[in-house]
Amino acid sequence: MKPYLAVVLDSFHSAFSSRVLWIAILAIWVFLAGLAPIGYREVYTTEFRWFDLDNGTQLKAMLARGLVDPNEKETALGRIAQTVPEETRRSLEKVARGENIRIDLEKLSDSFNESLDDESWYDEKAWESTVRLKELRELDEIPDDEISEDLRRRRARLRIEAALPGVFAAMSSRSIMLSYAGFDFPAMFAISKSQFGTVVNQFVVPLITSWLLGFALIFLGILVTASIVPEMLQPGSLHLLLSKPLSRTMLLLAKFVGALAFVLICVCQLVIGLYLIAGLRLDLWNPRILWCIPVSVFLFAVFYSVSMLAGLRWRSSILAIGLTCIFGAVVLIIGIVGGYFDGSVRMPDRISRMAFDGDDVVVSTRGGELKHLDPETNEWDVLIERDFRRSDLIVPPVRLAEGQIATAKIRNGRFNLYGTGSLDLLMLRRESEWELEPGLRLPNGTRRFLICDDLLIGVNNAGLMATPLEKAISTIRPEDEDDGDDSEEAAEESTGSESTGSASGMAAAAWMRDLLRMQGGATDSFTNILPSGITLTEPVRVEHLPELDSLVVYSRGRLVRLSLESVDLEQKTTASTEADLLLEDENAARSLLAASGRSLLLSRQNEPLQWFDADDLQSKATLETEAGETIVSMKGIGQSGRFALLNTDGDLSLVSLRDGALVREPMSFGDVTAVDYLSDPGVLAIAHHLDRIDWVKVGEDGSLTTVREIEPAVSGWRSVDRYAITPLRTLTPQTGELSDMVAALVSGKSSFAIGQGQPDDQEVVQYKIARPVLSCGVFIVVMLTLSCVYFKRRDF
Repeated sequence: MKPYLAVVLDSFHSAFSSRVLWIAILAIWVFLAGLAPIGYREVYTTEFRWFDLDNGTQLKAMLARGLVDPNEKETALGRIAQTVPEETRRSLEKVARGENIRIDLEKLSDSFNESLDDESWYDEKAWESTVRLKELRELDEIPDDEISEDLRRRRARLRIEAALPGVFAAMSSRSIMLSYAGFDFPAMFAISKSQFGTVVNQFVVPLITSWLLGFALIFLGILVTASIVPEMLQPGSLHLLLSKPLSRTMLLLAKFVGALAFVLICVCQLVIGLYLIAGLRLDLWNPRILWCIPVSVFLFAVFYSVSMLAGLRWRSSILAIGLTCIFGAVVLIIGIVGGYFDGSVRMPDRISRMAFDGDDVVVSTRGGELKHLDPETNEWDVLIERDFRRSDLIVPPVRLAEGQIATAKIRNGRFNLYGTGSLDLLMLRRESEWELEPGLRLPNGTRRFLICDDLLIGVNNAGLMATPLEKAISTIRPEDEDDGDDSEEAAEESTGSESTGSASGMAAAAWMRDLLRMQGGATDSFTNILPSGITLTEPVRVEHLPELDSLVVYSRGRLVRLSLESVDLEQKTTASTEADLLLEDENAARSLLAASGRSLLLSRQNEPLQWFDADDLQSKATLETEAGETIVSMKGIGQSGRFALLNTDGDLSLVSLRDGALVREPMSFGDVTAVDYLSDPGVLAIAHHLDRIDWVKVGEDGSLTTVREIEPAVSGWRSVDRYAITPLRTLTPQTGELSDMVAALVSGKSSFAIGQGQPDDQEVVQYKIARPVLSCGVFIVVMLTLSCVYFKRRDF
């Protein structure tokens, strides 16, 4: 063993004599020294930024109403509206008159920030009618002469948010302010300390690994070590080595290990330095960062195996470096092409929601498409194509009646809650061969439909908008027909008179009605059935309880059960509140709600699953989720009191209540993209592997029986991906995907969801771990085998 150790040390010494190595080491220490002064501090989230405004359309409508409606003058809304700059006020007055005016959100946020310092707009009585979060209620109890300046500004921000519910994104109460050598950066991160750690572990560390370790250091390592094998093959050196009792195979492997040992020394300096800086300066003591060391050495082994074979064959370090660079370029190009197909071909085809009518299937996809499966050809017919110029959102399709399915398309709806332009109910009928036909005009911001007996309910953040189901089914109108109110009729209805009153009064009433519509309020066809005193603020989740003829609403930490028995659309009576519960942590942004029978299951970010009795909303049991797990979808299984849970890994599990405790069991499905329950015929519809769908009946003992399998034919770019790109990626080492493995190892998560809104809005990212390890490992073994065979059989 000692002779081979001597060969390893000799390779190490040979590499250490390179000037490039010492330049690289010096660069590492300079980089670490330059990074060391970085620091941070936590501050209260006070400043408004334009991208904090989650819904610009609703905001300008609310402010316009606050300016022109006499009834709003002394309300919280009216007082805030009076603080906007004069130029913005004139624009808002034009909005109130029905003009389509774009409001500068950056100027508006600057106006709100100025209001933080001058609170002359605040009136305690005016804010009593607003929905105030727990944090604001606690801050309001602190006397003005005892509150600190930071807390006072925080309180002022929360008061503005309370006056404008639904327009601001849910933000953490504390933010991170980065500093360098004692000087604060001009921008702060409106995220909590735990979220900051997640960002560093999931994005910053993999980025450093990809560029500093995966590109710069690996390239320098090849420059330094490429000469090891050619120098060994020099007549004097090789004859001396072969004169000793050494195996040629072991000799070559010892040289290979020597080169890896050299890179190990360099990588350890950088990674350990980053670990200490993250811990000492940012309080992020994460020992998983040290996983970057073996991953980087493993990555270097892929490239050095090419350099070694080239050095053996041509005995030239220059050729070894050149061929290794060409190999790296080829692998990079294949990785880029494969990544493009993942993001632009495979991912957009992932099913997000499904609707069924007999053998017909209509789905919405993550890419913003609506498709119908042709039963005869077994191919998808695209009903709504993806528009790369916009970020449209498809409202999940629902079956209204036999042969009728409904959906809607929100233009630019992924990043704007209300989107742009009008929103129509889109009808798909079997008798019209599933062609899209416009139906009723929907309230702005409608994100989901519920079928509750004879009602169609649209859910947005302004309320619960209901219309008779029969009216929705029977209303089909030409695309160029406008079902909006006639201004005079609307004014007469609003003022309660038919012909009296001034024209200006009727116009003002019509403006108020239009402003309410812009805010997502009721329309001609849809009536708001949400009781007064309940304000919806994202995240909003609504579930139907057929057994209780009720709706359960979750909004920003508040859980409410509403009875539908009192709803009368003709008399405009709303639902009645049957149970009300306030939960801790109102700022939990990613939340999910599911109902089954008389049971409710609630999932909130970084909290255990909670099981509630739907009658009185009392918590019955909780269940901890796995560390790092994120639930993206939950579905009640009929009236059985059981639930199907889908996480970002694509794994499906069954949750039930047994002997007062929640039990979770895995279901034998992988790469699941969506799940739904069909009451008739009583099966779970499970979409998996992009666009395959299985109907599964769940037995009382949790057993699964597949009753129908839908596997659409693959065509177009999907065929190219399956038969060309995927085999090519399988045969080549996927070095670029090793950064995914680093992110998974460092963060402790194998997947995560981007976005805090509805599950349909969220993009799920799954880290690739097995494929790069397998492809790179096999490649190293193959290259080393070829090198050893060539070295053993060649007479040097």
